[in-house]
Amino acid sequence: MDEKEILQAITEHLGLSVEDIDRNALLREDLSLGPIELNDLLNNLSQKFKITFDPSDVDGLKKVEDIIVLVEDNLLE
Repeated sequence: MDEKEILQAITEHLGLSVEDIDRNALLREDLSLGPIELNDLLNNLSQKFKITFDPSDVDGLKKVEDIIVLVEDNLLE
């Protein structure tokens, strides 16, 4: 599993192309993800990659890169 696959999953869920999204894009400000949309995205990623997220890890998510790191960390466990 590499970050491109994770980024692809994120962009597919959001209806964007990989070129439209930056690792440093802010979830709320740049992508307009509110708590519900972010939760939907995380649920989608957890199903796709067969992982679960600790709620405490989710609170600090600010950028696309934070989600990529979170998914990668959970895949290692």
